[in-house]
Amino acid sequence: MSSSSDANRPARDDNATPSATWHLGRTPPEADLANVEFALMAASAAFERYVEQISQLIGEPELSYNEITILHVIRMYERPKDATTIARFVNRDDLPNVQYTLRKLASVGLVKKTRSGVSAHYETTKAGTDWTDRYAVLRSRLLVDQMAPDEISGETLEGISRRLTRLTVLYESSARSAAILNPHGIFD
Repeated sequence: MSSSSDANRPARDDNATPSATWHLGRTPPEADLANVEFALMAASAAFERYVEQISQLIGEPELSYNEITILHVIRMYERPKDATTIARFVNRDDLPNVQYTLRKLASVGLVKKTRSGVSAHYETTKAGTDWTDRYAVLRSRLLVDQMAPDEISGETLEGISRRLTRLTVLYESSARSAAILNPHGIFD
């Protein structure tokens, strides 16, 4: 996947010596990974701002980024979901905070809690469905309609999704490895 901005970049020289002064880019692969990481941080921040701005256009109730993402997950596939499933889908391991968000969404009337045996499941109310429908209309108008055909093709978006999923797996694996390291012997 190339873009017009790629044509303006100088060709990469894999034999060039990476900057000895950049701690995250001592080798070409490290520098490339650092560029990806900074692009991920920038994209993540831009996406969060975009989601919150769409929410402000919809109006009351004003929701945070986390509340909006959880609301969309609850509505996904029009099936009730339990808190653990919701947390897993958004890659959150702070279940008490997810449960707090669910209580808040219920208190403003966007979701309702139902019991199935001992499990609690959440689904959108009519107000929650209306809110997410308005979000979808704005998303289509402000984002989807602005994308070039090659940016929105299923193949392009599927490839991006696969790569991001792979990065998620790599970072999760690295986080688990880091969690078991003894910090006292790492740099000796």
